[in-house]
Amino acid sequence: MNRLIKIILIIFFSSFILHPSSLFAQAKVGTAGLQFLKVGVSARAVGMGEAFTAVANDASALYYNPAGLIQLTKPEATFTLINYPADIKFIYIGGIIPTPITSGVLGIQMTSLFTDDMIETTPSMIYGTGRTFTASDLAAAVTYCQRLTNKFSVGASFKYLSEHLANATANGWSADVGTFYTTGWKKINIGMVIQNFGADMKFEDTPFPLPIIFKFGASMTALEKGPYSLLLSGEFLHPNDNVEIYNIGAEFSYMRMFSLRFGKRVNALVRDSWLAYDEDSQRDPFVEYPLFEKDYNGDLSLVLDGVSFGVGVKIPEAGVNIDYAWGGLGTLGGAHRFTIGYMLAGRLF
Repeated sequence: MNRLIKIILIIFFSSFILHPSSLFAQAKVGTAGLQFLKVGVSARAVGMGEAFTAVANDASALYYNPAGLIQLTKPEATFTLINYPADIKFIYIGGIIPTPITSGVLGIQMTSLFTDDMIETTPSMIYGTGRTFTASDLAAAVTYCQRLTNKFSVGASFKYLSEHLANATANGWSADVGTFYTTGWKKINIGMVIQNFGADMKFEDTPFPLPIIFKFGASMTALEKGPYSLLLSGEFLHPNDNVEIYNIGAEFSYMRMFSLRFGKRVNALVRDSWLAYDEDSQRDPFVEYPLFEKDYNGDLSLVLDGVSFGVGVKIPEAGVNIDYAWGGLGTLGGAHRFTIGYMLAGRLF
């Protein structure tokens, strides 16, 4: 079994980490569809900068790393609501059930992004035709996680995908495959996952690829002293439609009931400022801002693009978790995320 684990790890690394295209990738923004599949579904994870691949110890692992579900021993459900600018709503629902007979975990999840009614306009009727339309995205999935050894597990999700805009619809499928390894040394965990792997979809006879992402992450409990604990995590992302990204996150907890979180998403290629880019520059115009930059007057200012904060409250007696996070969206400001989790007191079977 140890040999099998080593083979899986080697395949992951050789295919994605060491592949030349991942080392010299260029931004390909706008080349993949169904971008809603990239939206973080957990306020807790977003509060930690979504560096959650190697944490994945609640029901949101359905999205972040299905192999991490092996850490759950009781049925659990999660619900997330996000209010985006322009009255765009995002809803995520997921639930898991451990299956002791197979030493695994079974789960289901649904993601929906939708708008309110929008006024239809045309070049000749710029103030409206009198008709309205809507746009929406949907992903529904079934997930299974299996323990292979006392330290290593694998998991997979199979998704049905649908995109709707006015009278046009596109349907397809994708899969997520993840691994989770508990080293047993200083509470360090390692996780890897491939998300949204599937065939190209077609919208109005125009094919487009899915936003495939490879993630590799590690986490550790850096502090456990009395009622206090500090969880640190980080991960590397290689998407097929953008440059590589690094996520870093931290969660400080008191009595395992109250939590404060901070996270940052950092592109692999970092510019000093947007002002440093011009047509003759070698810098990529699509990379993310750093945390601080200089303005026109030379003064340092805080940049919230990619920055996230969060808080959480756990009520063990009721089996309820309530989490909130704010994530910066650059020029769009930010988005508020609310997640409610519920854990049953015992097993269903």
